[in-house]
Amino acid sequence: MITLPATDVPVHFAIAIPKNVLLQMPGAPHAAKPETGRLASGRGLSIDDCRASCLGEAAELFSCCSWGDEPLITATVGEIGSAAIAPENLNGFSPDQIVARNGWNKENAAFDWRPPISDKLTALDWLSVEDAFGGHEAFIPADFAFIGRKEAGEKGAVAVGDSSGCAAGPSADAAKLAAILELVERDATGRWWYGRRQRKAIDPACLSGIDALVEWLLDRERRTWLYDITSDIDIPVIAAASAEPDGKDVSLGFAAGKNLQSAASAALTEMLQMEMSLGASRALDDKAGSWLRWRQNVSMKTPPLNITPIQHVAPNLHNPAAERDLSEVLNALAHRGIDLWFADMTRAEIGIPVFRAVSTMLCHYKPRFGRVRLLASDARDLSFDIGSPADQPLLLV
Repeated sequence: MITLPATDVPVHFAIAIPKNVLLQMPGAPHAAKPETGRLASGRGLSIDDCRASCLGEAAELFSCCSWGDEPLITATVGEIGSAAIAPENLNGFSPDQIVARNGWNKENAAFDWRPPISDKLTALDWLSVEDAFGGHEAFIPADFAFIGRKEAGEKGAVAVGDSSGCAAGPSADAAKLAAILELVERDATGRWWYGRRQRKAIDPACLSGIDALVEWLLDRERRTWLYDITSDIDIPVIAAASAEPDGKDVSLGFAAGKNLQSAASAALTEMLQMEMSLGASRALDDKAGSWLRWRQNVSMKTPPLNITPIQHVAPNLHNPAAERDLSEVLNALAHRGIDLWFADMTRAEIGIPVFRAVSTMLCHYKPRFGRVRLLASDARDLSFDIGSPADQPLLLV
């Protein structure tokens, strides 16, 4: 693990570089090797939290990649029956997005490749998943479940596995909770961004327990905003944004938390992590690819970033609600009728509990417009654009 050079920022950052002993394990996944561009990173207000975050993400990455020995079954959708969750139901693309897939993939495959509709008569490899609410087991396509099993454009691929909904933890319940919170975060992020939902702003000065970070943010020339983007699921989700005084060079961070305070803290540290990438993109200028497009197209005038009036600032958070545990988070999902399954991705070679949470209803931060929830109304919205989300800038994180 490499701790990045110290700066005046009161947050620690690190990246994990796998050692040869790990890479040389029998079946060690190529998809987790640095040359693929996949790296585990961590951040934290203390060096210990940063290292724990980084090592947890490294365990998550290696555990969720395909090792080639996974307990899969090969069958058609018809042979599995109602227990099969079709890849289209997990990928979340709308019919219009699939029709336009060829043109999209020519320009954006590296960001979010769109597969064709799968042939129901073709046998696929499937992974068993447990119903989070105690129902019958189901089966998800292995291409969706495992990172690196299939890459963008690969023949026969029905999905490209990513890290969305994957998490490591000190226990199975902790990993499951972290996996759910990531899905909830990305659902709220997609709804906020593509629905252009104007939300209440939170004054960073009202946050407690992170005084040094807040003081540093408020003292620098670059400005910072916080938005409460919590969805109808009622699990706290915060979006953090920073920009130069002219509103340009926007950096974003998102987090769901056990309470609003922890979500705000995590969103701010992710925002600062993105600022590091943004700084590198400035140096690359016209060679920065999608970062250049982001810098050119997005400012603090871009909905839903456009600043809310001061009367909409949320009340202070000095007395945050009690932290939610796994059962309470599951109850919140069940109350909204959200389906959820868990895949146990734990590898004996790594020895750290890792789970993937999947849902056919929750949205994605990537532009996937097939979810009914994406543009559903929400009483928390101060304003809401019911138009097409297709022209919203693409890159978020």
